[in-house]
Amino acid sequence: MTVSLGVEGLTKSFGGLVAVSDVSFQVEERSITGLIGPNGSGKTVTFDCITGFYTPDAGRVVLRGQDITALRPDAVARRGIARSFQITGVFPRLSVRENLAFAVQDKDLGVNLRALVTPATWTSDADREIDAALDFVDLAGVRDEAVGNLPYGQQRLVEFGALMLMRPPPALYMLDEPFSGLTQGEIAKYLDLMSRMRGRGTTFLIVEHNMRVIMNVCDVVVVLDGGKKIAHGTPADIQADARVIEAYLGHAGAARG
Repeated sequence: MTVSLGVEGLTKSFGGLVAVSDVSFQVEERSITGLIGPNGSGKTVTFDCITGFYTPDAGRVVLRGQDITALRPDAVARRGIARSFQITGVFPRLSVRENLAFAVQDKDLGVNLRALVTPATWTSDADREIDAALDFVDLAGVRDEAVGNLPYGQQRLVEFGALMLMRPPPALYMLDEPFSGLTQGEIAKYLDLMSRMRGRGTTFLIVEHNMRVIMNVCDVVVVLDGGKKIAHGTPADIQADARVIEAYLGHAGAARG
């Protein structure tokens, strides 16, 4: 087993509220791991601690053997983590191709400052990479369309294509509710892209509320409740776990009450 991401004893509090408490899990290379739990269970805070948006109070985050705990988000990205958010991270007024062209540019501040003095030449390699990504996500036909004019499902695919073009190439894709707001057909298309990427050696960690998708696509599922890990195993294990059933049914009952 080769570990892509290791989360060790992660803890994060906000004042007197403990949002994440001593959470540990691993994500294996070339796997799809799901991170699930009722609303307020600590999923997004865990993502934010891993990707540098929050500094954990305790614990470590290790990516491919390198400790990346408390690095800034840009530094985490340069180590090889690509992250999407619940709200699509696209530029709606720019075309599809322009969005991908931005993604393929070097985000290192020093490189960009030097480019002001000695302008860099846009390479044919970059053009080929953008075209390949457009073909991969099936958006070549709308390459010159403003992203804001596209259906939401296609905007999600623009975001996916942009993540593919990050530099350096991502070692791990962390997707926050990637299927939210998508139709069944769009979900199937997105899952096909993930499957093909996995075939290329890509690793995924996803937060998602669509349990049917999670149980069908994930190799391993990690379950949080009240900021603590209550279960960790295969989808079959998770579906039969009494703690998980109680957590979801309990929260559903509280919502109805």
